[in-house]
Amino acid sequence: MFETTQVLFAFNSNHMEGSTLSVEQTSDLYTTGSVSPADGMDAIRLDDAIETRNHFHAFNWMLDRVDLPVDDAMICSMHAILKRGTSQEQDPDNNVGAYKARPNVIGGLLQEHTVLPADVPAAMGEVIAAHRELKDDPFSIAFAHWLFETTHPFFDGNGRVGRLLLFKELLRIDAMPMVIQDRNRGLYVRGLREFGRTPGYLIDTLLAERDVYRGIVETMAPDRTSYTYHDAWDGVVARRIENPYLKHAWDELDIFGACGDGAVPGPPMRGGVRGRA
Repeated sequence: MFETTQVLFAFNSNHMEGSTLSVEQTSDLYTTGSVSPADGMDAIRLDDAIETRNHFHAFNWMLDRVDLPVDDAMICSMHAILKRGTSQEQDPDNNVGAYKARPNVIGGLLQEHTVLPADVPAAMGEVIAAHRELKDDPFSIAFAHWLFETTHPFFDGNGRVGRLLLFKELLRIDAMPMVIQDRNRGLYVRGLREFGRTPGYLIDTLLAERDVYRGIVETMAPDRTSYTYHDAWDGVVARRIENPYLKHAWDELDIFGACGDGAVPGPPMRGGVRGRA
C-alpha cells in the first residue's frame, strides 16, 4: 500500500507538471534507486529523475509530521525538499525553499494572475487557516486547495506542494485522501479555473479521485484502515468564493514594486520552467 501510493503519487503529480518519466520508470526509481531510458527515449532529463526521487522524500517527510499543525516553515520545507539538487536550486530567481520574489502567472490556467509576492505572506495566512480548519466536507477540501493554488506562493512547484499539503491534511483529520491523476489533468485545471464561479467542477473532480484512491485502499488493505469520507455538499454556497489577496490585473507599480527599488523587472514568470506548477 505504501509503495503503491508513493509511486502513483510521485508519477501523477510530477507528470502533470511535465515530467517525462513513465509509471514504470517511477517504480524502478523507487525500488532500485536507478532508472533507464524507455524504448524510443534517447535520454532521461536529470531534473525529472531528481524531482521524482525528491517527491518520495517529501512524502516520507510529510508523513512524519502528519499530525503537526501546518505553518509557513512546513510548507517551505516541503518545497525545499522537492527542489533539492535540481537545476532550479542554484538560480536565485527561483527562491527555492522560500516564497516567490517575482510575480508569476499560471500557464495551465490560461495565464491567470496569482497573488503578488508582497501579498504572499498575508495570503498564506488565509491558506494555512483554511487547511488547519479543514473538515471532511467536499467544499472545504476544494476551497483550501484552490486557495493555495491561486496564491501560488512559490516560483515553481506549487501544484506538487499543494497536493502534498492536501494529502497531509486529509490524513490529519482521518479522512480519505486522494492522488490526482495526470489523465484527469484537464478536469482538474478546469476545476481550479472555474472554482470561484462554479465550485462543482473542482469538487466533483476531487471526489472522483477520492473514490479511486478509496478503491485502492480497500483492495490492498481491506478492513485495516479507518477513515471518514463524506461526499455530500450543499450546492448553494452562501458566501462569496474569493482569494482576498488576488488581483486580476496588475499595473506597473505591482510589477516594479515586486522587484525592489530601481530594479528593472522582466515579464512575469509563467509558473517556472516550462510553465510547470
